[in-house]
Amino acid sequence: MEYWSCCRRKTSDFNAFLAQDGCTTGKHMWAKKDAGENVVPCRHDWHQTEGEVTISVYAKNSLPELSRVEVHSTLLNVHIGFEGEKEFHQNVKLRDVTDVKRIYVTMTATKIEITIRKAEPMQWASLELPAVKKQQKQKDNTTDWAGHGRKAITYFRNLNTV
Repeated sequence: MEYWSCCRRKTSDFNAFLAQDGCTTGKHMWAKKDAGENVVPCRHDWHQTEGEVTISVYAKNSLPELSRVEVHSTLLNVHIGFEGEKEFHQNVKLRDVTDVKRIYVTMTATKIEITIRKAEPMQWASLELPAVKKQQKQKDNTTDWAGHGRKAITYFRNLNTV
């Protein structure tokens, strides 16, 4: 049985499989899924100026034809192929909005530099957006309305009673 991994419509005829319409919920993945055995960590660092942020990935003998960098306004995806079949993957949720039209990638024998223009010139406290902490459930039924440590009890009225 032949089928696309995204829509699972099955057929036993290969020609019918190739003629099959694309699914409506996503895109067919033409690239082969990586098993992950060649994925290795690389040393990486970042620095910034008021208007730009630069991410450096240190990988010997990087191959431009096997590497790609995708930048969205708040997301950076880096895939670098180097030294034969080794790969490096990094997905970063950026701290703030960037100008996706102003990105520069420089590849040398030992380093890949990704320079992205910030949408607003300012210093970032970190490269990545901090993880959102789940608010702890309050033990009592009180709310700090004034923000000065005074608590007010929250009452719920049952509208079905007379």
